[in-house]
Amino acid sequence: MHSPKACVSCQSYEHQGFDEDKHCPFQRRSGLQAKPARTPYGQCSRHGVQVFATQICNAHAPDPHIECFDVVNRPEPRVAIQEGMEV
Repeated sequence: MHSPKACVSCQSYEHQGFDEDKHCPFQRRSGLQAKPARTPYGQCSRHGVQVFATQICNAHAPDPHIECFDVVNRPEPRVAIQEGMEV
């Protein structure tokens, strides 16, 4: 199975729903839609915050049965995550 190297393929991600997103990477079904498209979001158990499925962080822990491919990170996260610096 292939999945983007983002929250959606991380073991810490639990899907909760979909939300309006001005940076949604998915194409709209109709050019007539004035509102932004919707992006999946969920809870990150590692950071304790809600994240868009398309976010990327340095703590990504993919399922061992998923082959991840690199993607470009979002310009803005759902909630800012303060990641610790490794020494």
